[in-house]
Amino acid sequence: MGKKVKELVTYWGPAVSEWGDGTEKRYEIERDEDLLMNSGEGGRKMEKISLNEIFEEGVVTGVDMVNGYMPLVLYANDDMIIEVANCDSEQSAWHRNLGGDEWAFQYKGSRTLECETGPVTINEGEMTVIPRGVSHKNIGHGPNIEITIYTKKPLKRMAPMDAEKARMKMKVKDGKPVMPPPRLDADPDE
Repeated sequence: MGKKVKELVTYWGPAVSEWGDGTEKRYEIERDEDLLMNSGEGGRKMEKISLNEIFEEGVVTGVDMVNGYMPLVLYANDDMIIEVANCDSEQSAWHRNLGGDEWAFQYKGSRTLECETGPVTINEGEMTVIPRGVSHKNIGHGPNIEITIYTKKPLKRMAPMDAEKARMKMKVKDGKPVMPPPRLDADPDE
């Protein structure tokens, strides 16, 4: 028998706060750490993909839509597609996704999303959502790695725009969130 440790079990959503209608409550279970670390059971095996290895010099996507490379789909299911790309200059065509929102995350480098609603530049570590139906094109500022998640259901921003308010939403004291859990029907900036 190994050391006893706490395991947080959730059905859906964040590990600290309830999400949705309250039925998705978090449970705390005391477990034997040796069994957790050495059982080889408990679900699908985790696999690692190295974006830095895939996007070696010269692997550029979406600039020449006839020859070259397309974005690479990393994971997918019936509700979402996760892809990665390097559009290091201006994309050759505009794109309008009528079937879902696009969550765009800039992993490395920077790019501007030229949109019919106005340009948005995202730098390394920044993200935005391109709502369904908004026409846009990527303009890369040199080599970069961008991750896009396409989701059939519209995404709603849950984090406050103000960084201090966002940190407060994350704060935990005595094992409980300091702020109420996020709700889909609430304004994240209040």
